[in-house]
Amino acid sequence: MDVYGLEEKELAAITALQRGIPLSERPFAELGAAAGMSEDDILSLLARLREEGLLRRVGGIFDARRLGWRSVLCAATAHGEALERAAQAACDCPGVTHCYTRVPAGSLPDGEGSPYPNLWFTLAAPAATFERELDALRRGFGGVEILPFPALRRFKIDVVFDLRTRERDETTESAPSPAGEDDGAAVTLPTESDLALIRSMQGSMPLVRDFYAVAAEAAGGSTPDVLARLRAWKERGILRRVALILRHREAGYHANGMCCWDLPPEKVAEAGRRLAAFPEVTHCYERPRSAAFPFRLYAMIHTGDYASTQRLFERLSREAGLDGGELLLSLREYKKTSLVF
Repeated sequence: MDVYGLEEKELAAITALQRGIPLSERPFAELGAAAGMSEDDILSLLARLREEGLLRRVGGIFDARRLGWRSVLCAATAHGEALERAAQAACDCPGVTHCYTRVPAGSLPDGEGSPYPNLWFTLAAPAATFERELDALRRGFGGVEILPFPALRRFKIDVVFDLRTRERDETTESAPSPAGEDDGAAVTLPTESDLALIRSMQGSMPLVRDFYAVAAEAAGGSTPDVLARLRAWKERGILRRVALILRHREAGYHANGMCCWDLPPEKVAEAGRRLAAFPEVTHCYERPRSAAFPFRLYAMIHTGDYASTQRLFERLSREAGLDGGELLLSLREYKKTSLVF
């Protein structure tokens, strides 16, 4: 098989790298052995992905809530110059990690005429200062109202692209989080060494044989000690995984959409679990219903083009037994980056 000029075993290795890089002193040798490749083969593959622009980063993925942060999906309605001003303010805010215009199929590109908010972004900040950060962003929006839609329950997270099939093959949480978990008690990291370790892993880590040695040096410890700490963090949910993150558009997933349905509160959990079982669903959440956006269940999907996105939304609705939903297509990407602690 030749996809993007890659062999079958290389494509399999890319999927494995997204699922998680082993917490060991020579992780690429361990991962390569499982994929029928050498350590140098894996490092060469990663270097090639970086050179061709497919690699967003290779590093740690942490649970912001357990580090004392809040991350909330927000939305606003703006058009013309007001939209550009609000989008620029969102992009200039360090805590905004994702920002898109999302509109129903058939709407004008900026959402003119749509009954729903058209600018969607994710804001993350330390819990103690989150409201202050949100108020500052409201001022930057120049009077455009910002509506927060915090996750009340998570059904699925952690995206993995399988380039062999162009379908989503994802990690699903073993059980949905309890209602209100996003606002629950967070873990407070006690030492500067812990914070230094997180900062050394939150960007793209050096692609070398002793992959965790640089992080260990930053944390002021030995590699075995740091690996033991990372394993403990993974057990506690602080570290979700260390992994390769692809640039999904460059990988062929040019279109994505936010699927939303309204259900009675008592039926959301069951429907969320049904949706999470579909490999094409990347994220699935329960969020609060509002007059401006009257939906409770959200699911993200990615495809190669918008016509396929619409067909997939219709199939998911039908097979999951959901009706009355709405698909918002992500037409313009203003910003997409990883959270920086």
